[in-house]
Amino acid sequence: MAQPEQNGLYGLQTENRHLQEMIGALRSEMEKMRIGEQERLQHALAAVHEEVGHLREMTIALREEMERQKVREEEKLRAAEQAGRDEARQLQEMIRTMRETLERYEKG
Repeated sequence: MAQPEQNGLYGLQTENRHLQEMIGALRSEMEKMRIGEQERLQHALAAVHEEVGHLREMTIALREEMERQKVREEEKLRAAEQAGRDEARQLQEMIRTMRETLERYEKG
């Protein structure tokens, strides 16, 4: 009877070692998966941060361009207003000169 008990004990010890090895392998695999997941997360976060940085730079560049365009448009508007005032002044001067000429002609 000692032999069957020893065989049973040996089988249980073998199964126990096998289960312990399997648990160790599963733990190792889980750790590798956790590390891999952390690395993927870090890469994803880095990509997102990089994209956010690019978007910020683009926003700043667009805002600056918009401001430059606004200044150019305001300058064009001021120039057009000034040209209009100059033309009106010239026309008024021309009208005054023509009136004076007409008045001299009528008196003359």
